[in-house]
Amino acid sequence: MRVKLCDKYKIEREDICKKIIDILKLDTNNAFLLSELDEDTEKQMTILNMKEEIQKCFACSEISSFKPNFECKRPYLNVVRGILRKQGYTFISTDIDIKINDVVKRTKKYIIFRNN
Repeated sequence: MRVKLCDKYKIEREDICKKIIDILKLDTNNAFLLSELDEDTEKQMTILNMKEEIQKCFACSEISSFKPNFECKRPYLNVVRGILRKQGYTFISTDIDIKINDVVKRTKKYIIFRNN
């Protein structure tokens, strides 16, 4: 019987999750703003460049940004959410308004925490 990827690559999977969390630079509440991630193309590319490494340790067929010819508005966010959820993390998203230079901007705040 074939060994599942989650059993075969436990340490590698955790390392990938830690890398993703480090890239996101979560605040003290384990949260990040979608608007900040959307504006930071370096973070986006770093996450998308991890796809090959991720495919070695995770079954990615359920994550739409790994499917060929599939259009995804934010593939970097799709990768982050898909991988962290597979490792037992939970996402809570809330709509918030941020005031930048007297202009109110609506965005989402994602809070990430680990299920025990």
